[in-house]
Amino acid sequence: MSKLNLTGRLASRAGKTVKSLVTYLPAIELENYLSVTRVYPDLEVFYDAAKNKTNLKKVIDIQEDIKNELLAGAVGSPLSLTVVLEASPTLITTGKRGNIEYERASTFVVGNVLFLVAILKTLGIKAPLFSSRLSSSEIKKNSIYRQMLAKDEVMVTFVFDDENGLSEDQVREFFFKYNRQHLGLHLTQFSSPDETFPLKPFISKLTKDLNLEGYGGVSTRSKHVKASDSYLTTEYILFKFLVGSVAGPQVQETAMMSKDVTFASGLKVLDVLEDGYIKYIEAFLRGWLQPLENNNKLTRVGFRLSAQIWQALSLVVHQLVIGGASIKDLTQAGLILGELDYNKKATHWHNCKVMGLDSNGRLFKNTASSTREFRNGLAQYFLTLATSNVNT
Repeated sequence: MSKLNLTGRLASRAGKTVKSLVTYLPAIELENYLSVTRVYPDLEVFYDAAKNKTNLKKVIDIQEDIKNELLAGAVGSPLSLTVVLEASPTLITTGKRGNIEYERASTFVVGNVLFLVAILKTLGIKAPLFSSRLSSSEIKKNSIYRQMLAKDEVMVTFVFDDENGLSEDQVREFFFKYNRQHLGLHLTQFSSPDETFPLKPFISKLTKDLNLEGYGGVSTRSKHVKASDSYLTTEYILFKFLVGSVAGPQVQETAMMSKDVTFASGLKVLDVLEDGYIKYIEAFLRGWLQPLENNNKLTRVGFRLSAQIWQALSLVVHQLVIGGASIKDLTQAGLILGELDYNKKATHWHNCKVMGLDSNGRLFKNTASSTREFRNGLAQYFLTLATSNVNT
């Protein structure tokens, strides 16, 4: 990949290797110099939390502000972004001026993310958090404004360490520090990676009681598990598991980690768990994990780590408890489904309505028309397998 070059005003602190360079880019050029849609590793869950009504309203308000500033000459603050360069760029200095050579893929926008979203949405460029597709009427209606914005210059501050580079922990810390100091993204209770959320105590309880650390642990920062990861699952997946087990598929689909999750009746999932429901979930997961105790290689096979698999399993717990299953029944059902072959080549997937072979006829994959249909189809299949061997 070819490298990019930018020149600007260089600033540094005495005795520090971290520097900053301020430059200006036309709004239309941002996507050419920055990885504008990049979600930094282990920050997925926080970006998911940022997809809320408060931030959407902020973006709409920012769009209106910029529009008034450009079309009506209203007074406004300069458009600005703060960007971290993870890898060490090549830096050439001339007095207080600097030139950096860097790779676009190493950039991550940490500051004024909502400004970035507002700019990209207005220009019809793919944006993080919210859709940026423009309708034909919007294209015609805002044509002049978009042309003006495209040429408008955005002040971009690049933060980097040309000697040592910046570690992942430093980048994540800077992300939270910036948004804490500048009141940027509205992340409800997620103002730092260490803060809690309503169902956190029950996720911690599951982690401890089931010794999930012994199976690879639980990620507190990622939303899903990647093939290269070492942990078993994530807090986000366990949150969805708890909600699905207690409240079923509809509530599970719309539930947000940062809020108290309630049924349509107003009853809180938290209260149901506190009343003893957690023991059914623990019983099921204890059975499901049992086959992994003596064969840790199974942990990372096929679909076993998939968030959709975990959520579907939680819906099995929900149906079993509704049907009057006992703690013993839940453990047995978990064991049956834990011993299932989750390999993508496993022939039993033929019996699952939402699974089918890929174009090469070798591996099974999701054939459902939506994530919801896939998850519910898996749950029905798992329930059939579990109940065929469990007397409830």
